[in-house]
Amino acid sequence: MALDTNIADGTTGIKANVNADGRLEVALPIGDTPASVPAVKFFSQNDAGSVSGVPLLVSPETDDDYRLRVAHEAIFDCETFNYTAQNTGKFAYRNTTMTNGWTAAGLTTNSGNITTTTTGTGFNTYAEFPILGASQLYLEFEGSFNNQPTTNTIIDIGLMRQATTNPFAPTDGVYFRLTSAGLAGIINSNGTETSTGVFDFTYATNDKMQFIVAIHETSVEFWIDGVLYATAQTPTGQGQPCMSASLPFSMRHAITGGAAGAALSFVLNDYTVSIGGPNISLTASILGQRIYGSYQGLSGGTMGSLSTYPNSTNPTAAAPSNTALTANLPGGLGGQGLVTAAVAAATDGIWGSYQVPAGTVNVQGRRLVIRGVKIDAVNTGAAVATTATTLQFSLACGHTAVSLATAEAAAAKAPRRVPLGYMTWPVAAAIGQGPQAGPITVDFGDAPIFVNPGEFIQIVGKFLVGTATASQTISFVWQPIYGWE
Repeated sequence: MALDTNIADGTTGIKANVNADGRLEVALPIGDTPASVPAVKFFSQNDAGSVSGVPLLVSPETDDDYRLRVAHEAIFDCETFNYTAQNTGKFAYRNTTMTNGWTAAGLTTNSGNITTTTTGTGFNTYAEFPILGASQLYLEFEGSFNNQPTTNTIIDIGLMRQATTNPFAPTDGVYFRLTSAGLAGIINSNGTETSTGVFDFTYATNDKMQFIVAIHETSVEFWIDGVLYATAQTPTGQGQPCMSASLPFSMRHAITGGAAGAALSFVLNDYTVSIGGPNISLTASILGQRIYGSYQGLSGGTMGSLSTYPNSTNPTAAAPSNTALTANLPGGLGGQGLVTAAVAAATDGIWGSYQVPAGTVNVQGRRLVIRGVKIDAVNTGAAVATTATTLQFSLACGHTAVSLATAEAAAAKAPRRVPLGYMTWPVAAAIGQGPQAGPITVDFGDAPIFVNPGEFIQIVGKFLVGTATASQTISFVWQPIYGWE
């Protein structure tokens, strides 16, 4: 006697179907009768679970006004290493004996294939990238190893701070680490490292791979070639995986504890840093103004106004220098100052100077975005006598030391110069008279100037015409129009 059972409708006699895999085919009620529609949960599969053994399923979110939450991704930085010399305007590079090489095939660590102990290189962007709540910071990079893991060799690549001296060890951040044991993911909070453990992963020599680090406040994901190899939860007691509120992209290669077992290099072909979640359809700097405040200090840094404009106080006269900010001249992001009239010369003088706070684990490393500059001035102290007074103004930015004579180097940047215009006072211009053409206002429009953490921005003046009339001074104010990223 057959034990088959048929499933059929009691009224129509219509039988249920089974597919080729033996699964019952089910059709949900149509939506024209809402009361009969059952609750259905739906998920998106982010990872098939080929390594973890469990698929990573995440459910979409709908708000109380029936809107499905949608996240867009915004690119904050990207670079392709297909050139043959370091871009000193964007990256810092430090080394001890070991060297990196820039070729059309990529940026290669340990390009000399040495195995010498106590050697290393450190490489990082000057720019830093924010870790924001309710969003995800992504680093994606491509590259390859030219040999298998070897003893006494460490390669770290990710979003991290690193020491500036050998062995350039990470001090905070999230990154991939290759050691003789293999490849692992690392969370570093102010020097305390938490490892995912070595991945169950073996790479082929010289095989180009895609690596992704995805940072969320509660966890960090480590992906290789589209496969999730580990998810590291934020350690207990920490508000986020690392202590820093922003991080640079960095790469470190060190040989420590003895000679390397074999020569090993990583060839970096490109990287991209992006943020998923926040709506930054206007500009990132406008978003920064909303979050960090307008024309004021950042959390962890100088509080109050960043402009040097003390209440009910007139500035004291000073003679600008080419290599330092003279006492009494404005040391803020804008402000007021008083400059002693000088004889015409070819010397550029620093009239005002501000250093963007360098990022640390406690100080936000934000990029300053300059969208415009305004300068205004009046003749003071004495009327212009004998010879007219003409000043040439420029903006100096991006240099890593205060001096305008700072030279470009592997881990230093010379000032970038942007001319702003001229101011002239004719002979007999009275005390309190402004320049003939009025104030200088420059709008950089769609080509703003970016100043990275630790770099300087300065207003620079030069006396093109003048005879240094006794007691003559120039009272001035300057103000950049800016935002923070």
